[in-house]
Amino acid sequence: MLSEFAWIDRNGAIRVFKKLCIDGHANECIIRIVTHIHSDHTLHLGKSIAYCKHIVGTPITLDVLEALGYGVPKNKKRTLEYGKVTTLEEYEVRLEYADHIPGTAQVVVDREGLVIAYTSDFKNPGVKTKIIEQPHVLIIDATYGNPKHVREAEDVVWSKFVELLRKLMTQGSVALYAYYGKAQDAMIKLREWGIDAPFLLTASQWRVYKIIEKYGYRIEDVFLLGSREAEEVKKSGWYLEIRHTSGISLRNSDANSHIILTGRLLKSIVKVNSGNVWIVGISGHADFNDLVYYVDFSRPDLLVVDGYRSEHAQAFASYIKEHLGIQSVVLPVDITT
Repeated sequence: MLSEFAWIDRNGAIRVFKKLCIDGHANECIIRIVTHIHSDHTLHLGKSIAYCKHIVGTPITLDVLEALGYGVPKNKKRTLEYGKVTTLEEYEVRLEYADHIPGTAQVVVDREGLVIAYTSDFKNPGVKTKIIEQPHVLIIDATYGNPKHVREAEDVVWSKFVELLRKLMTQGSVALYAYYGKAQDAMIKLREWGIDAPFLLTASQWRVYKIIEKYGYRIEDVFLLGSREAEEVKKSGWYLEIRHTSGISLRNSDANSHIILTGRLLKSIVKVNSGNVWIVGISGHADFNDLVYYVDFSRPDLLVVDGYRSEHAQAFASYIKEHLGIQSVVLPVDITT
């Protein structure tokens, strides 16, 4: 059975051919692939660094992990460019682009002609995210696996976000809170949407930005909070602070308004009752229609839906079986017992 070659452990590790782990750790694994830097995909990475023979990721992902404190020894680090095939042990491994945050990758593993693929987090399938066609097994993220989870078009959401931001900036400075990678992606898009206010970054967000800048993601007027240049900018009162999502509870910012960017909100914009705080749903995940489109175009022999990272995995698997006729399972089977 194909399910013998790909499964998901109760601790979130995606297992392929027993010895290869993706976005989680298992003692039997000698290869660990990290698809991107978000915490639900760097599970138990310290253990993998200690015990695995190969730590694999895109150049951006591995460099950012280093900046965030994950010291991967040089003799274990395996940097893979998108689309390039490399042989690790008995496996041929390829990473493909996924539209999520800078450095995110899908994974394709081939062992003697048996192909297993994992989407990781993605959006815009067939447009920006390459669809892996006809793998024997496809493991898919299903954050928005409920048929009710259909979002507005991305341009509509960004238009509303930019409109809100322009309004708030007439009242003074604004602090944006986002996870690493997502923050830098938002900065790039805000420039594309004509927001030219200076960005002032906390030390950790600055470290991440300086790494992705090396790979061509250069943004004008970006400064480190606390630097002489940033202090001069702050005197104008016209700037955007970029902070990590965890910083909203600390309220170290003296900005007039606060916007939390989240990838797990279906509504475009929500105002928090207390204070001038807003939540904006800028998702890096495919909605339900995009998920169905990916699977329909991919046509795997077996679909494995990630039930560790989505509470809607069962609904999605059932829909795929009924409407596309593709064998689908949810793994782990039950993570609550």
